[in-house]
Amino acid sequence: MMRILCFFFGGLFLIGAGVQWNDPDPLAWVVAYLVGAGLSFHAGSGGRAFAANAIAALAFGVWFATLAATIPGAPEEAFTSFEMRERSHEEPREAVGLLLLAGWSAVLAVRARSVEGDRT
Repeated sequence: MMRILCFFFGGLFLIGAGVQWNDPDPLAWVVAYLVGAGLSFHAGSGGRAFAANAIAALAFGVWFATLAATIPGAPEEAFTSFEMRERSHEEPREAVGLLLLAGWSAVLAVRARSVEGDRT
């Protein structure tokens, strides 16, 4: 089941990277989603990268913290529409993406650590 989840999140993050090209600041977001995709596919292929996932989780988590305040009070349309109709929709969406990246990287880090611990 974990392997399926790894490939699911890897694909999801690739899609996330793809839709960033029309963003006002695409480079940072494309790189972030590609990092998440790469770590997911690596884990899905049996790789264990505790340090890389822990660093990614921390970096995405700190970045999320800078945008988290935009989520409360964000219009519902920011999360239910595929189109970005208002500039105010951008940061709450970015925050949710970072939360997914941080959370999944943390899951992969914990999994990698527990598997490494089982071998010692």
